[in-house]
This record gives sequence, C-alpha cells and structure tokens, in this order.
Amino acid sequence: MRMMQVMLPLMFRSALLVGACVAALPALAHGVPYASLETVKYRAGHAEAATARRAELARRMQGGIAVITSADRSQHNLYEGFTDDTENKDFVFLTGIYDSSPPGHVLVINPGASIYKEVLYTDMSPYEAARISGIKYVFPRSRFLEHMSSALTDYRNLRITQLRFKEVASDYARGWGNKDKLLYVNYPRFENLNEPPSPRLAFVDRLKAATSEIIVRDAGDLLDPMRMVLDGFARKNIERAIAITGRGLMEGMKMARPGLTTLQVMQTVDYHYRLHGATLGFLTGVSVASNLNEQLKWESTAEEEAARKGDARILPGTLVHFDTGAAMNHYSADIQRTVPADGTFTPEQRRIYQGVLDVQKAVIAAVKPGVTWAQLQALAESELRKKGDWDKSYTYGIGHFIGMEVHEHGDYVGPLKPGMVIAIEQGAVVNGTRVAFEDDVLVTENGHEWLTRFIPIEIDEVEALRRQPSAHGVEPVPELRK
Repeated sequence: MRMMQVMLPLMFRSALLVGACVAALPALAHGVPYASLETVKYRAGHAEAATARRAELARRMQGGIAVITSADRSQHNLYEGFTDDTENKDFVFLTGIYDSSPPGHVLVINPGASIYKEVLYTDMSPYEAARISGIKYVFPRSRFLEHMSSALTDYRNLRITQLRFKEVASDYARGWGNKDKLLYVNYPRFENLNEPPSPRLAFVDRLKAATSEIIVRDAGDLLDPMRMVLDGFARKNIERAIAITGRGLMEGMKMARPGLTTLQVMQTVDYHYRLHGATLGFLTGVSVASNLNEQLKWESTAEEEAARKGDARILPGTLVHFDTGAAMNHYSADIQRTVPADGTFTPEQRRIYQGVLDVQKAVIAAVKPGVTWAQLQALAESELRKKGDWDKSYTYGIGHFIGMEVHEHGDYVGPLKPGMVIAIEQGAVVNGTRVAFEDDVLVTENGHEWLTRFIPIEIDEVEALRRQPSAHGVEPVPELRK
C-alpha cells in the first residue's frame, strides 16, 4: 500500500506527459460538450492567459496556499438572476475550465512549494484538464482532502508520520512553513440565507476546526483587482460579446412597434445572441418606458396580468427601453437604448431624449485614467441638474465594471486604470417619460474608447434604424380550422 502511495503520483505525471503530446489536437467543445463553435473559437489562448493569471495570483499571495473550488451547483448568482453560465467565475478565470461536468474541481496554488506549485483535482480526463488549463499536475478529486489532511497532520517534523509517503501533502506542508497557515479560499459571492451553507463554506469550517493555526482569507481580495483590468484574452471575448449584443439589440430596436409585446421583442434579441454563438450575460429587459398609468389601457384582465409579469403590449406614442447584454465565455456586455414605438420621437420625447443623451456623452468624454467613479457621478448629477432638476429622478449609479460578471467586483473608490472596461449608465424620468442609456467604454492609456458607439444612439440614427424593415415580421398565425 505504501509503495502504491508513492507510485500513484508518478503514474499520473507519466500519464500527463503522454497527454501533453496530444495537447495540440483540437477538441470540439474544449471541455464543454454543448459549447457553440463560436464559443470554442474565442477560447483560443485561454490556457496561456490562465497560466499567466495563476502566476500573478501567486505573486500577490506572498505566502500561504490558495484553494479555489468550482461552482456549487445549488448556488446560483442571486444578484444577476439565473443565466446559462453557472460555473464559478474565479475558477474559470484561473483554469479555463468552463463547466463542472463532472462537478467538484479544486485548484490549489502553493507558491512556497518546491514542486507542486499548481495542482488541479478533478474527475474529468487528466489529459483534457491539463490541456485546457496548462496545469501540469492533475489528480483525482478524491485525493484533495487526503492531501490536505496529511499536510495538516504534522508540518514541523517531516521525518515522521505518513507525510514521507505523500509527495503532494509534504510539499503543501513545506509551502506553509512553520508560521501561521494562511489559506485563501474563494468565498461564495452571493449567499441565500434561506438555503443550507454551500459546500465550500462547510470546507472552511472543517479546516478551522482542524487547527487554530489556520488563517482564512477571501481570495477575492487578490482576484478582484486582477479581474478589473482585462488582459488580451478577456478583451477579445468582451469585445465579441459587445459586437453580438449590438446585432441583436439593433434587430430588437427595429422590431419594437405598436401591437407587439415586450416579450416578443425580448425573445427576438435573445434569439440573435444564440444564433451567433453567445449566451445571456443577464436576463434581457424590454419595457415600455413611458408613463404606464396614463398611456396603457389594458384590453382585459389577462392583458393586465401579462403586463405585471413583464409582457406589456407596446402602444402608439410610447417609448421602448432595452437593457441587455450577450456573453462570450462569461464576459458580458451591458447596453441600454430607448426607441420610439412609432418610429419617430414626439417633440417632448425628443427634448428629453436629447437632454439625457447630452449628459451621457459628457460623462463618457470624461473617462480617462485617474478619474474616479465619484467624479463621474458628480458630473452626471451636475449636468442633469442644469436640465431642470432632472437629477432628482436619477436613480442610477453612474456605472460599474464589466467583465466575467456583468456587475464586476472591484474597487469603486480608487481611480480608473487602463485596461478596465466600464459601463456608463444614464437616465432620467421627466413628466412620466423615462429615457435611459448605457454604454461600454474601455479605459485606454490616454483616454477611452467608446466600444458601443456603433449602436445607434443619436436621434437621427435611431429614427433611421426604425425605418428599416425588421427581419422578424410577426404576423398572426391563422387557425387550422375556422
């Protein structure tokens, strides 16, 4: 048995050497059997990106061990709502493994180790796991707790106990050293108090109970600043998500007209995302942006009930508001537009629309390295106030980071840095009419790049788009029988 304990790691390393020889062979789905060809195409280069990210995380750790687990399938992102991508974003960020199938991956980063500085525990194929992630040492998931328990057993005197027979556990112990044991874990971002604790929190509790020398910290404190500034791989994917969002959104903008429901328009937008290989970054919102109480007259109680569920019928004279974003490999766009249902703005709608648009353009123009969110917020409120106290109806925060979460975690106090992609939000409600915009902006070395400018936003651009025929004519389906 002791000989087998020695041989198993050796056997795995030998197997992975064989796996490295076939690493160049294409995989239809890059570890995810249902991924679209477009999705797989934009995963090229993730192994290299993930390798660089792990090295940067190790540098920032300055000691200790990081344990990054994959998604708890029972735990969805409660803030963004359910979407197709439920894998833990930190785990994907560091490995390139996009789906917990089979579930239960664990990544261990141990900068102080002599050999096992990066270890992946998974029940997926070790060849595929190594190829996707760029991680050399891959072990069955069942070995994780065994190795971790052994590392905690006796770390001061490696000449005794079974540590001698467990290479990985011994290396973990060496990496920890003789000081307090610093452990970084990726805490769940969103916890529902009505549900049982997630497995990763139960794991942390077990570690704390094992020894008082464990100091547990949130890996997000190190990973959030890394995710805020997008590398080349991240930018490639988020720019593709923006391009696809623009295509779907413009089709929805052309289609939104009296007689249709907001649900019909929303489904058209989402259809285009999937048509082009993307998923939903969040649930698409399409709503009537005019004063509902005054302008919408329901035809029946059924119509009224549908409206309460978000399926309002678009009526003449109203404005239609879009809030939507496609995602490519977890990187999400986030864009808002407002269009006239009749194809042209009324004089009052035009006045309000242009006023809010002027503020949006002024805020975007101010984006550059060194500027803070607070400064952008103050600018927006000041400009809206000049329009006639429109700031009183300004319920938006000025924006947020976007990345692997549509509302990305990060430092909302410090200055903007080159490489960040941010969403700038603007809106006001004037005399019962709501106009809102949201645009994605890249912070560059010398200023910014307005990534969503290609989507019509000026009044003449929007009206010209509305004059174009929609590719999705929605005509009543005739009855089979009279």
